[in-house]
Amino acid sequence: MFRIVQRHLGLLAALLIFVPALCVHAQTPIVEEPNYTPTLTFDVATIRLAPPPDANFHVSVSSPPHSSRFEATNLPIKALLQIAYGFEAPVTGAPDWATNTFYDIQARSDEAADARLAKLTANEVRLEKRNAIRVLLTERLGLKTHLETRNSAIYNLVLGKGGSKLQVVPPPPEGEAPATPPPANVQAHGSQHGLELDGSNAPMRALTATLGAMVEAPVVDKTGLTGTYNYTLQFGREWSAHDPDSWPSIFTAIQEQLGLKLEAVHESVPNLVVDHITKPTEN
Repeated sequence: MFRIVQRHLGLLAALLIFVPALCVHAQTPIVEEPNYTPTLTFDVATIRLAPPPDANFHVSVSSPPHSSRFEATNLPIKALLQIAYGFEAPVTGAPDWATNTFYDIQARSDEAADARLAKLTANEVRLEKRNAIRVLLTERLGLKTHLETRNSAIYNLVLGKGGSKLQVVPPPPEGEAPATPPPANVQAHGSQHGLELDGSNAPMRALTATLGAMVEAPVVDKTGLTGTYNYTLQFGREWSAHDPDSWPSIFTAIQEQLGLKLEAVHESVPNLVVDHITKPTEN
């Protein structure tokens, strides 16, 4: 069971931890800017096969806002693809190892690059970091991709009949200068009953990215909720199917525990199609 847990938990955690750094920091998504061309690349980068998972298996990604440093532990390459190209486009054509093999990554540029990042807007910083990761994937893994619009299954996240059950994180008292908001944080814990997600200071974009990782399809926020929230979500997974005390399916759990609902639709959306990719070497 542990191998199944760590495989799904690993990809999920990789997505969740990095969401605050590139996608939901200041509750704003990455916006493509036609008049801005990112140029950041990593001067030094190592990609090593992670040690075999054990009872202490965990996934972590670190990328400080005004630093070119990028570090990851137990990161699957498919998660790196989604970090580099966005969570909205389904990734198709990637080999199985891109999801099931984990890597430790350390990459950075130089002090001059860090100084330049410090002068950019938050959105420009995110664009720069995505560019650096894309170049890394191209140079070290021979990545070739194209975008292709396909009729794909996606989910709209909407309010349930009784309304949201998410716990609202209160804003600062009126008259006080708003402090820098703490980063969104989502912890995932596997058990024989299924998977538990504990979210704190999480805007809806963090939640939709989380759910998208679990249902393996884009999730679009249609709730109209604009705050940050704390929540706990417990749902069954394939390893808990025969447990008499298994938690409910993710679709049932979202309605009962969060007061939200996932509605499946088919729409023509851009897919990131992987044309070529090879396993990374350590040099």
